[in-house]
Amino acid sequence: MHDRSPSFKVAQILYTGTIEIVNLHTSELLQRMYARDLFSLNITSRQERQRSRRVRRTPPAIVPRKGQVIVSFGNVRAIAGLDSVQLLDAHKPVVRDFAEHLAKVYAKGAVEAGLSNELIFLEEVLRDTVETYSRRLRLYEPIVDSFLDKVASEVYSDTGVHQLVPLKDSLQSFEIQVKQCVECLAELLNDDDEMLSLLLTEQASAATTGKEVEFARHEDVDLLLGVYARQLGNILMEIQYMLGRLQSKQEFVALALAGYRNRMVRMNVHLGIATLSLGLGTTVAGFFGMNLVSGFEESQTAFANVVLGSGLAGLLIASGSMNYLSGRTMQKRASERLDEIETLTGALSDMCAIDYTVKSTVEQGQILDKDTFRRILKKSRQDGHISNAEVDLLFDVFDRVKDGYIHLEEFYPPALDQSLDHGLGETSAPSKEPQISNVLSETDTCTP
Repeated sequence: MHDRSPSFKVAQILYTGTIEIVNLHTSELLQRMYARDLFSLNITSRQERQRSRRVRRTPPAIVPRKGQVIVSFGNVRAIAGLDSVQLLDAHKPVVRDFAEHLAKVYAKGAVEAGLSNELIFLEEVLRDTVETYSRRLRLYEPIVDSFLDKVASEVYSDTGVHQLVPLKDSLQSFEIQVKQCVECLAELLNDDDEMLSLLLTEQASAATTGKEVEFARHEDVDLLLGVYARQLGNILMEIQYMLGRLQSKQEFVALALAGYRNRMVRMNVHLGIATLSLGLGTTVAGFFGMNLVSGFEESQTAFANVVLGSGLAGLLIASGSMNYLSGRTMQKRASERLDEIETLTGALSDMCAIDYTVKSTVEQGQILDKDTFRRILKKSRQDGHISNAEVDLLFDVFDRVKDGYIHLEEFYPPALDQSLDHGLGETSAPSKEPQISNVLSETDTCTP
């Protein structure tokens, strides 16, 4: 009876190098694999191709089974056995090309290199995946550069940002594919038994002789997987770098648009201030323009005084408003904060010198004042330079009791201090005058 189940195009490759394209139905495939493996491979039948079904993304998998290895990695969906490899989705040109290449590899007798048939197949799958993803990465580079240049030329328009969205979505989809491949290899590398199960030929030989495969044999698989895992990791980092460039450009455009909006708001505020200043004079003029007797009608100087007074009042309001908007106090405060940040950055730029200063003095029972702390820290630094602001900042932080000296108790709690005393031996009570001549002569630089 005719089988009405979906049919799949499969490329069967013998390890002798012969290749044959056949159509297999679901029932025939289920005789060679478990149903769950068939679903995990996510292969496309002829009927589904006719309906143009959208293929969903499936996570990569390299799963050893009894006498075979199920592989879903990159563009390859395959079943590797003891005598042949069956490449699924053979209707795809990329799978056909890989099948022809794999047949040529087996025809040349690559087994003589020392690898088993299944490891040769696995290496070819990994190599093809790495080459495919590397080539795709090189294709993305000019596209990303072109779009970023276009966005830079239209920095005050959000049109370029909208064009980055589909590119970013495509890169993120590519990132997911590569990340899943890396995670798949990482899981295999963390499971020695799974790597041993990939050695189908040796497992079959061991089962025939009643022995077990040597545990050290997993090192060959470990080496093979590790090399390609690192290459895929490098590709993943390059993808993340491209995504970071797109994100940085989006943030730059957002800042540029925010600055443009701020300029528009500032212009609106300036127009409002000018309107307020002119409105004051207009209001005063309106008071005197009423058809009422005010007593100033006969004054010779009232007109000039009113015009001058209202004009000065408007100028005072305008200057006061502009002074408030200029934020000089805020700018001064921000400048002080920047100076503090620069000081802190310089102070923490050489933590090795600070560590050596504390280790060679305070932990030895000495007490440091600010001048001594400055000399030792300057001597310990590789560049030999430290500003007074940096010294003041560090000394104020370490001098917790604010007595002008740095003590051991200010670094360690009493319980820990006692344990250090037992470790360092009994020391005499430190004097107020620090002894640092031996410290300055020990070293000129601090080796990180």
